Amino acid sequence: MCVSALFRVSPLILTVVVGGTRLAELDLISEYGNRKLNLRDLEYVHALGNYQSFSKAAVACNVSQPALSNQVKKLEQELGAELFDRRLQEIRPTELGNRVIASAKLLLEEAQKIRDMATEYRNPTALPLRVGMVPTLAPFLMRYLFEQIQAVLPDIKLVVSEASSTELTKRVGNRDVDIALIPRNLYDGQMDFSPLFTERMFLATQSGHWLSKYKTIALDEIPYRKLICPNDSLGFEAEQQVQRTNPGTGNDVCLDVSGAGLETVCRHICVSDDCTIIPALASERFQREGWNLAFIPIDDPDCVREIGVISRVGCPRKPLLAKIQKQITICPPSCVQLV
Repeated sequence: MCVSALFRVSPLILTVVVGGTRLAELDLISEYGNRKLNLRDLEYVHALGNYQSFSKAAVACNVSQPALSNQVKKLEQELGAELFDRRLQEIRPTELGNRVIASAKLLLEEAQKIRDMATEYRNPTALPLRVGMVPTLAPFLMRYLFEQIQAVLPDIKLVVSEASSTELTKRVGNRDVDIALIPRNLYDGQMDFSPLFTERMFLATQSGHWLSKYKTIALDEIPYRKLICPNDSLGFEAEQQVQRTNPGTGNDVCLDVSGAGLETVCRHICVSDDCTIIPALASERFQREGWNLAFIPIDDPDCVREIGVISRVGCPRKPLLAKIQKQITICPPSCVQLV
C-alpha cells in the first residue's frame, strides 16, 4: 500500500494518493512554510470537527484543552485561514475546515491501516481481544464464548463490553472493539458480517400460567396486553410486527419493566401473570438455573434471530476470528442451529 501526501506552496495543495489513486486534493490557500503537517495536527482537527467542542475533542485526543486549542490556532495561523468558527456557542467548521477535516479523515484512516498491518505481523495474541455483545446476548453467551476462545487461543486476554448494536458498530469502526456479536436484523451493513448460528424465540410465562400447557404458541395466540417488550431489541424478524400490529401491547401488565434488562424482566415474570419473548440461549440458562418460568416455543418462521460477528473490513485480527468461528462450529451452544 502506498500512501502519500504531496505538498507545494503558493498556493499549498494537499493531495492524498493511495495505491496510485488520488483520493483527495485540498487547496489550503496560503503558504504553510517549511513546517510539515503531522498526524497529530490532523487528529486534533478531525476530533474538533467531530465533537465541535474543544473539551470533548481534547478528551478524545488525550491532551489538555489548552494544548489542543493552541495547536489548532497555530495551524490556522500558519495556513493563513480559519478552520473553525468560534463565534457561536458550538464550534463549527468553516467551508475550508470541512474540506480539511474530510482529507484529515482519509489520511488518519490510511495511517491506522499501516498500524493494523504492523499488528498483524506481530504476535496477534499478545494484545487483548476486545469483544462486544448486545444486552440480549451477553448475559447468556459470555461464559460459553470465553471457554471456546480459551480452547483455541489460551494465551489471549478477553475484554468484553455490552452495548446496543448501534453503539457496538460505532466502537468497531473506531477500533475501540475488535469484533461484536449482534443479530443480523440489527446489522446496518457498514461492517463485515460473519454468521454464526440462529436461535428461536420463546414466550416466557410463570410456571403454572394457563399458557404453560401449550406445546407451541402462534403469534396471534399471545396475550399482547400482558406482553412486556423490553427496550433492548431482540433482533428477530417478526419483532416489529408484534408491536406494530398490536397497539394495545403491554397495556395490562402488572408492572412496567420494559426499560429494564431481560433478566430483570424475567424475574418479574416469575411472580406475575405477565409474559415476555426471550431467545433460546436465555431460556436454556433460566431452565438450567431452575427459574420459576415456563418456555413455550413460538410457532412462526419469523420468530428466529441470526447471530453473527461484525468486524472492520481488512481487520488484521480476522485469522483469530476464523479460529473462533471454527471452534463454535465444532462445539456450538446446545440450543442453537449453526448457519
